[in-house]
Amino acid sequence: MTMTTRWLAADPQVERVQLDDRSWVDVVRGLVPQGQRVHDDLVRTARWRTGRVYKYERWVDDVRQSATPSGPRRHPALVEVEQWMVRRYRVRLSGVVLSQYRHAREGLGFHRLSLGAQPPWLMLPTPGRPEIDDDDAYRDAIDLDPGNGDLIVMGGRCQRDWLHAVPPLVTPVGSRISAQWRWTSRRGEPDTDPTSRDPRFYSRA
Repeated sequence: MTMTTRWLAADPQVERVQLDDRSWVDVVRGLVPQGQRVHDDLVRTARWRTGRVYKYERWVDDVRQSATPSGPRRHPALVEVEQWMVRRYRVRLSGVVLSQYRHAREGLGFHRLSLGAQPPWLMLPTPGRPEIDDDDAYRDAIDLDPGNGDLIVMGGRCQRDWLHAVPPLVTPVGSRISAQWRWTSRRGEPDTDPTSRDPRFYSRA
């Protein structure tokens, strides 16, 4: 793959983690060598907003801020990353969405895109394993430990079948920004599950 870039590493290495026969994750370390500079540019220039989610029978502010740069407002590094993925995976991606976690305690808990999904991808599943205490629930979690400029690609049924998270941190850190692109083959069954933003109502009955 020959591609002239300003923001990407010259020869990025791709490590594939095969989760099961239908799900995988590609990890590309240091794809954007100037990741901290891109972060600082985005903090300063992106149009950040705080969304609302429905939790515990009421609307609350989302813990993260979001931005959806498009057209000439996209950072050139984001444009190059998208072009790199399109060339490698031969798919057409949706526009980029940014999420900013402003301090160590902001994060995104374990979730998946189906309420009836199988064991989590950040845990090494053991069929038939007995019930374990909540404190041990994620003792087998796979920590991908992403750093500045790393790329993680969730492939196959990974997002639907396996739990994933951006956990809060114990060590104080500054803000973190993730950039997300999506693609679907549109050949599978329609997804009728409610999203995390859809209200759910409960009764005492």
